[in-house]
Parts: sequence; C-alpha cells; structure tokens
Amino acid sequence: AVVAQDPVILCRARPSWPLDVPGAGLPTPPDEMAAKLSPSVYGRVEDHLSSEGVFLMCDAQAVGFPIRYASPGFERVYGYRAAEIVGRRCGGLIGGPSFLSHIESLSTVATSGGVSMRDAEARIRFLTAKAAEACNIMMAFSGSRVGVALLLNRRKNGTPFVCECLLLNLQHPTLNWSYCVGFQRDISSEVPMRALLAAAASNDAYARLLQDRACALDKRREVLLGVGSEDVIRYLHEKAMDVFSLDIWKTLRSELLCSAGGPDETGASE
Repeated sequence: AVVAQDPVILCRARPSWPLDVPGAGLPTPPDEMAAKLSPSVYGRVEDHLSSEGVFLMCDAQAVGFPIRYASPGFERVYGYRAAEIVGRRCGGLIGGPSFLSHIESLSTVATSGGVSMRDAEARIRFLTAKAAEACNIMMAFSGSRVGVALLLNRRKNGTPFVCECLLLNLQHPTLNWSYCVGFQRDISSEVPMRALLAAAASNDAYARLLQDRACALDKRREVLLGVGSEDVIRYLHEKAMDVFSLDIWKTLRSELLCSAGGPDETGASE
C-alpha cells in the first residue's frame, strides 16, 4: 500500500502551510481582525485570488453547505452566473451529482477516459467520496487543516474538466460564524481526464497521483496562502461578514426572541 506523505515535505525540508493527503496545515494569523483592510489592499487581494482560479464561500453551519458567494471568474470557469448558484448546495453543483444526473456528460467522461459507462460512474463516485473525505478533515480541524481533492467537475454546457480543490474551514473571529472556502482551478492541461479516472480505480492509485502532484500543490499553496496570507484571511473574514450579514442578523434576532420567551422566527419569511 502507498503511504500518504506530506507533499510539501517531498518538495522541501521545512514546510510552511504544509499540504497533507488529504489535508493540510493552516496557521492562524496573529491579531487577524485588528484592522480592516484598506480598499486598495482589499481590491488587490480579490484580484489576486481571482487571477489564480475561483473560489466558493459556503455556509458551514447549514445542511449541505449552501453556496453564499462565488468569486469573480466563476462564470468563466463553470459557465454559471453567481446568481444562478448562490443558495444551492455545494455538493449538488460540484463533482459526482452533476454528472450522474446528466447521461450525456457521463458518456463524454466514459469516452474520454476509455472506460465503460459503468466504470465511469463508479470512478466519479470514488472521486466524490475522496472530496468528501477532504471536506471532513477540513471540518474536523477547523482553522488548522486544508483539505485537498482532485475531482471531475462539469461546466454548465456539460463539458467535463479536471478540478483541483483546496478546502478551508474558518471561523469569524468576532461572530464565531463558521464558513468554508473552496479554491478551485481547472488543471485538465496538467492532469488529463484519462489519468484522473485511472487514479480513481483504487485508493493506492489516487494516493500516488496526489504524491506525483506534491510540488504542484506546494506551489499552489504558496501562491494562494504564502507570503501575505494574513491579508488573505482578513479578506475572507470581511467577505464572510458581507455575504452572511443577513443570516447573522436572522440568527441573532431569533436568539433574542427565544431568550425573551417569544417565538423562533428563523424560518419566517421576510
């Protein structure tokens, strides 16, 4: 059996923000909300993250991780406008379910991967399960681990592509609101669909593929979360405050009503 090693250690002796298989270490910046980012820094961080792929921000406290925000560029990668996907469960848009409910996309995967429809379905389910494992690690070690997953995703027009995901779970330092962020990019030019499907044949093959991509994952981590990562975390917290503000207001209002002996109006229509 292949023993999962720390991909960063495979690249260099002293890791920083180490990527594990399937999780990675995440330092907490000191005094992370001492001051808000200036508009220029906020814009620069947003541009930087957008230029390096796309990210989704999801509510980690709600069933199914509903999408609360899609970064600029999401439409370019997926073909969906943000308004089309905000509020949808992340698992329903990303990975297996998007293929298994579309026979034409599944057929394209089978043909491109050189496998039968039955094998294509089984391997997509395998990759989806691996993404779920990475998500579980992210949630179990909130603020200290980064989940890593490779999976097949599907554009709105049905075109499949190989997607690399880095998954973070963060807690807003003043609101104690838990949210998760998935950094994604299309790596079809680096990992062909046939290679990913071959790796999805077994746990050992999938582990080998992650190890083969150890240095690439390290570089990705460095680009996203290396020097200046404190600003990235501050940016994410500020974005979370913006996109969750209505939910936060509803939650606080419900708690106040309950503590006063009134009805819980969390589900009341606005």
